Amino acid sequence: MEGPPSWILEKGYLRQVSPKGPHRETPAHRHVLPRPVGSPTCLLVITILLSLLLDPAFLLTQGHQDLPSVEPNSSLNVKFDPKKMQLTWDCKENTTSGHCVMTHKEKGQIKKQMKRCQCTFQDNSLHGGVTLTVEVYVNQRPISETLVYTNPGKEGTAAQNFSCLVYNADFMNCTWAKGHAAPDDVQYFLYIRNSTRKGERECPHYLTDAGTNVGCHLQDLSGLTSYNYFLVNGTSRETGIQFFDSILLLKEIERYSPPHNITVNCNESHCLVRWEKPRTRKNWSNREFQYQLDIWRRSNSGHSENQLIVVSGDSENRYNFPSPEPRGTQMVKIRTADARRAHWGDWSQPIQFGSEEPESSLVLVYVLVVLGTLAGGLACGCLFKRFLGSHSLFPPIPRIRDKLKDDHQIDHQAVLCPPATRFHSEPRADLRLKPPRLPLPGPLRT
Repeated sequence: MEGPPSWILEKGYLRQVSPKGPHRETPAHRHVLPRPVGSPTCLLVITILLSLLLDPAFLLTQGHQDLPSVEPNSSLNVKFDPKKMQLTWDCKENTTSGHCVMTHKEKGQIKKQMKRCQCTFQDNSLHGGVTLTVEVYVNQRPISETLVYTNPGKEGTAAQNFSCLVYNADFMNCTWAKGHAAPDDVQYFLYIRNSTRKGERECPHYLTDAGTNVGCHLQDLSGLTSYNYFLVNGTSRETGIQFFDSILLLKEIERYSPPHNITVNCNESHCLVRWEKPRTRKNWSNREFQYQLDIWRRSNSGHSENQLIVVSGDSENRYNFPSPEPRGTQMVKIRTADARRAHWGDWSQPIQFGSEEPESSLVLVYVLVVLGTLAGGLACGCLFKRFLGSHSLFPPIPRIRDKLKDDHQIDHQAVLCPPATRFHSEPRADLRLKPPRLPLPGPLRT
């Protein structure tokens, strides 16, 4: 005889189990009656067991199932406007927050917070392509979508070697080269947009090479701001042409003019150079400039000795250097660059100061003095010699004449010199009148 059925808890459910095999009735069995399942005690036990055995993860899952679900394949319909640098998408109900990410090949990831289902980025170059990602939270569940922006057209057809230069404060030249894979009929066009994105204009004056635009000249920079967006796109009948774009700061591409009003003042030992800062597109302070001075001096051999000196803009636009007198001919010229980048502009016209070759003048004076001394000496010598020839400084002393010897002695001076010469050469003391010589008396002859 089977005993009364029993209840066991199995897998969260109550199951009735009947005993097997013979059952002997005992007095206790006869008096113990089974309690119905719906009794209060049994229900209390079942409730306690259920609360202990139920899995918390199961309850958590049930809690999430209460929230409204979003379709996993729901699309945000992301769109990108390169002119405005703006990323937009379709707004979902109960969108609480979100952000956007632009992955740039050169700058890396650029993040922006969502504002009214859109994100606006600063101007960046896009010719290399970017990846845009949108991640928003709808009903506290994240949804993300990615958009890849590429440069349409054939590879290698875009303009290359693009550069711009601002000069004389009011002019700008931009140049580029034809792409190596561009067809022969390609034509390029330049567009410039300032940082406010309100003004965009095309190049007014193109520079061409064999009919293809390879440069642009601008004479009016009034509409440009500190940094500007430059876009060069192209057209062709044969194939699609890729575009090239760049962000340029005008301060970085401006080549400064030479300084104004350069003056040099010297004293006995030093010279002071002064100048005024050049005219630029914007009125920058003195500390935004640096200057390079080229001071050179001409030597006697015709060569020049250069000395390059860099002067900061904080030096009040002046430079004092030693130059003692006498100083030869010297010259100085100056050029300007930005204080942060040594991109030097053109040299100014040289300013000359000093005397005209003092060393050569001294040598000439020395030569003239020596030549004058020699000439004076020769003149004095000639005059002295002439004086000696006409007048004797030491006349001979008169002596007693020996008549016997003088009569028989040959007068060599009379032979060598004519009478006139001898007369003038002999002193007056020797001049005598000789009486005529009479013959000696002899015997008379008849």
